[in-house]
Amino acid sequence: MTRSVLLVDPNLEHRQAITRNLGGAKLQLAAEAANPEEAMRFATTAAPDVALIAAFTNGDGAHLAGRLFTEHGLPAVLLASPSGALPLAAAAPAGVMGLLVEPVLPSTLRATVELAVRRHQENLALRREVETLQRTLESRKLIERAKGLLMELDGIHEEEAFVRIRQKSMDTQRPMADIARAIILAAELTGRGHGAYAQRS
Repeated sequence: MTRSVLLVDPNLEHRQAITRNLGGAKLQLAAEAANPEEAMRFATTAAPDVALIAAFTNGDGAHLAGRLFTEHGLPAVLLASPSGALPLAAAAPAGVMGLLVEPVLPSTLRATVELAVRRHQENLALRREVETLQRTLESRKLIERAKGLLMELDGIHEEEAFVRIRQKSMDTQRPMADIARAIILAAELTGRGHGAYAQRS
């Protein structure tokens, strides 16, 4: 798969040198930017897979990587000069998925870009999994609380309380967590349980 790259470097000669290497690395140039403002604009209009960002001497590269990651979900690879000092502690949490020290060979460039994109995809997948687990846990807590209300106020067993919630969910084609939330809200609003809610069609 050919990855598209947003190249960000204030130095035109540097950008030209990297652009020449992109072809040898079987990478596609989506856009090139000379400053952060252009980079943020191209992140939307060019839809790149990854950003190659000059580290810059004042740390703006790492800061830009953080903005691209936060606002556009775009992973970044920083380009550092051999003599330049890179603030790794500041760059690490800013969405930087890779680091290259110039001069960059095409084979190294491609491998680093591919690794950065895959790491980013894995992180997204892990984040989605965690969010799904959190929603599942929250749903279970709501259902357990709603069951407890129905059991206490309607004098029914746990299994029957669960069946009521499930049946209401099926009748209304709404998630059981939504039904449980409505039962809890009704109890809070009335100061007591509202067991009849789960019985109404």
